[in-house]
Amino acid sequence: MTEIFPTGMDFLDKQLGGFPPGLVILYENAGAGGREFAITSMFNNADKFKIRYLSISKPVDVVKRELETAIPERGDVPDIEVVSLADFYFKDTLVPLKWVSGKGAGIELLKGEKSLFTKLVEFFDGLENNTYVFLDSLTDLARAAVNKLGWENFVDLLKGIRVYCVRNNILLEALLTSQIFEKGKEEEMLDQADGIVVFEWSVEREIIMRSMYFRKFLGLLPKIEKEKIIKYSVKIDPVVGFTISRVMRFM
Repeated sequence: MTEIFPTGMDFLDKQLGGFPPGLVILYENAGAGGREFAITSMFNNADKFKIRYLSISKPVDVVKRELETAIPERGDVPDIEVVSLADFYFKDTLVPLKWVSGKGAGIELLKGEKSLFTKLVEFFDGLENNTYVFLDSLTDLARAAVNKLGWENFVDLLKGIRVYCVRNNILLEALLTSQIFEKGKEEEMLDQADGIVVFEWSVEREIIMRSMYFRKFLGLLPKIEKEKIIKYSVKIDPVVGFTISRVMRFM
């Protein structure tokens, strides 16, 4: 039976029911709300299903500090399991490993160990069915892939991850910052996703606002079209996190 993962936001869940398993790309203008959407969803669903926070370039302690301050007035911070690949991300860069390693690593620690992408595959192989995963930077992963794998191999890896998630009832939400890659590469990444949720800054009556809309989503777009929804105005509340403040509909 296919698992449906609630977003943890009542308004969306009443409309859509939640997200089916597969790859969902949270495509955001920097700071427009994609990360806050994922964190709010994780916090509100921490007692409902298995959650894994996968960080590509941030150590575990840095991620946990960010989670503690993400919704500053919430009070309770759920214990989210964080997995970091930062050691492997930085091991072939100019950054000293002792700066980023949670193990106080010198250069000897990672000699002969596996690559970032091998560790990524091992991470997915170790997941249980019906798990929610937040990949905190598809941007960082793609940048590393350009140097290590080549673009075509990276796209094939995304295809394989997407199939694996669908077959094993895993929801993978991956954050991608807009306008970092050239348009063709960006579109090729987006094309691999089952769903694309866009978060952007907009100007309305000289006020800068955050907004969200669904650009693509298998199984959910018919519901959105039925409700005649164009986009949602959103806010980041210090108590509840990501919230929808207004719905814009077409007539």
